[in-house]
Amino acid sequence: MATFHKTLRFRLTAWYSAALASFMVVFTLLTYGLVHRRLLQHHDGSLKEIAAQALQILSAQADCEHLTPEQQAQLGQVGRLLLIHEDQGQRSAFFLSPEMQVNPMVALLSKATWHSADEPWFETLEDNERPWRVFSVPYQTRMGRKGVIRVVEDLGEVSPILASLRDTLLLFFPLGLAISAVGGYMLAGRALAPVERVTAMAREIEAKNLGLRLPHPGADCEIGRLVDTLNHMMNRLEGSFEAMKRFTADASHELRSPLANIRSLVDVAKRSDPSREECQEDMASIGEEVTRLGQIVDDLLLMARADTDRLPIRMESLRLDELAQYQAEVFISRAEEAGIRLEVQAPSPAIITGDERWIHQLMANLLDNALKFTPRGGRVVLGVFPEAENVLLMVEDTGPGIPETDLRRIFDRFYRCDSARSHATAPGAGLGLAIVHWITQAHQASIRATNRSEGGARFVVRFPPLGKAVAHEPL
Repeated sequence: MATFHKTLRFRLTAWYSAALASFMVVFTLLTYGLVHRRLLQHHDGSLKEIAAQALQILSAQADCEHLTPEQQAQLGQVGRLLLIHEDQGQRSAFFLSPEMQVNPMVALLSKATWHSADEPWFETLEDNERPWRVFSVPYQTRMGRKGVIRVVEDLGEVSPILASLRDTLLLFFPLGLAISAVGGYMLAGRALAPVERVTAMAREIEAKNLGLRLPHPGADCEIGRLVDTLNHMMNRLEGSFEAMKRFTADASHELRSPLANIRSLVDVAKRSDPSREECQEDMASIGEEVTRLGQIVDDLLLMARADTDRLPIRMESLRLDELAQYQAEVFISRAEEAGIRLEVQAPSPAIITGDERWIHQLMANLLDNALKFTPRGGRVVLGVFPEAENVLLMVEDTGPGIPETDLRRIFDRFYRCDSARSHATAPGAGLGLAIVHWITQAHQASIRATNRSEGGARFVVRFPPLGKAVAHEPL
């Protein structure tokens, strides 16, 4: 079991909490800074108005070193005002409004930094931890005397507001983060609960109970689609396991028969005189069984390699009618020995895209199958017919035909029909048509087995148009 800090639930909660904490830090700083700025700007407007009035009063005289009684009266009505001028490099306050007479900030304002620039500026100064908002406006009289107007506003009422805001934010920051982390952890648990159920169910699924399926969460979400995908995968695995079991059972059965025959013949040969004619016949029978056994093994290996897509398919342009003529020449002697007439019908050239080796194998298996089930005096036809869109390869015989119940399974591995077309009269392992089916699929062709109305079976392979087939490369 994974440690707690490595679980997806913990990591989701941790990531969510970290993201929320970062957001809340930024939000807290922005909120505090914005409120602080807005509170200061609330006072800044009145400070500018006072400074503008003082500047207008001072500009009425050529010099302001000695204020007239009228100017002093006017400046006294403005309020919260401190005037500083420079005389021979010395700076000194030459006017204080009445309320500034007892203001503890006078000494600090008189000595505060005097900007050399001509632009006004705001600053916040503190005296005994009491904040004051100061607006300074540089000016110069017509006589060339430089000075500065300083207007002061007590920010005492701002500090409690900012302190309350700061305390509130600092209180709700950890509280909100804790509530969000707990809520996120619970929500992650609920969201991942289907995963836990799926995991527990998946542990119970083994090769013996592949029929079990994972429970669907009931919602069209990522988990639901994952469960559907896994269940589809289980369907394919179950089908593969069933096919493997059938394949193993059928292969064991097919291999057991020739091996038992070989063992029996060997036992008889051991007890017989090696010079006897019967012993020579037994040895010949052993050779036939070994050949049959080798053919079964070769077919099994071929199908196993086909299942793993390890058989190369080299596509090229082929004359299917010429390949049909060649295969007919290969099987003509066997057909004559069996008293069967083998005909080829290829009225015109037919070009396909395919692998010559496997096309020969396909024709050979179909002809071999047809000759097995055609009685003496019968007929087998191998035909190639171009169509408007496709090229047809047809093999038909005059045998007993295929029972309707077996038509759907005729291409299954090791499947053989009832006694009408059984291996009792036509030996085989039931792999020939399965190989034919694989070859048609590899060439993107289709094959269909039907019964002729006159009697006998017909196999029709429909190849795609020239150049449409895609080569299957080996792994």
